Amino acid sequence: MADAGSPRPGTTLPDASPADTCTMVVTLRDTPGALARIAATLGSTPVLALAYVVTGSARALAEIRLPRAHATRARNKLNRMVDTLSVAEAGPTPSA
Repeated sequence: MADAGSPRPGTTLPDASPADTCTMVVTLRDTPGALARIAATLGSTPVLALAYVVTGSARALAEIRLPRAHATRARNKLNRMVDTLSVAEAGPTPSA
């Protein structure tokens, strides 16, 4: 059950413009429960979008979009996860 201040799945925060958000790219070992550990690790962080892809060789990539104000803390938490191999902030996407 989401609290009244949380966005519904598939929605974004009304004041979350692209300039105010960042995307973390996490490379990790694809182990049972890795995705659940990401969810638990970021439980108190307002995650706007999350994608998890298994890339082969027992590796996975997670792309996590969140408000820039939470980026440093989220990066530090993700780096402490046992499955994490690297955490980087994705560069800005070129505008058309």
